[in-house]
Amino acid sequence: MQLAQAVEKPSIRRLEAADRRRHRRVQWAVRVRGLTGEGEEFTCTTVDVCAGGLRINLARPLSKGENLVLYIDGIGRVEGVVARVLNEIGYAVQFTVPQRKRDKIGDQLTWLINKDRLGLSDEREAERRPGGSQVVAIYGSGISIACAVADVSIFGVALKTAGPRPMIGDRVQLGERAGTCVRYIDGGFAVDFRTLHGTDI
Repeated sequence: MQLAQAVEKPSIRRLEAADRRRHRRVQWAVRVRGLTGEGEEFTCTTVDVCAGGLRINLARPLSKGENLVLYIDGIGRVEGVVARVLNEIGYAVQFTVPQRKRDKIGDQLTWLINKDRLGLSDEREAERRPGGSQVVAIYGSGISIACAVADVSIFGVALKTAGPRPMIGDRVQLGERAGTCVRYIDGGFAVDFRTLHGTDI
């Protein structure tokens, strides 16, 4: 029995580490309503999120391994388990959903996190809608060009435009977010938000 436990614990740690490597976390504060395994209701706020889970601050105590049902604004109902107790009010929750559901959550998070910051319209037929939204890109000495969003992720965006494209390496402002033009695509260019030090991602 002791040998089995000794083998099992490192395996759990490896799985948690692998999950953290697969899913990049971003700061995102949103209201969450939840139910414990005993049916007790609670309300909390997220600290950061990813497709595999989230970190929450909650006044009531939770235990590691406790099952939760979460209702996340903009995402909906998600089941999870307390993976780590971080401090008196902080908990890391890992989603216990199929990979297909995690992929969908990732797409929803991508849209929700970028929608307000980039000033995108909320007229989507799916989680990703190539060319579905219009933004204004500002670069150089204040040059403004109208662009259509070809694709968007948490860390960057691909834009189509009929206007003059920024030079590779130029700083590009899109709504509340700023990044760097990192490459050209057919009829447009790609912006990476991670290339500017201090950029909030």
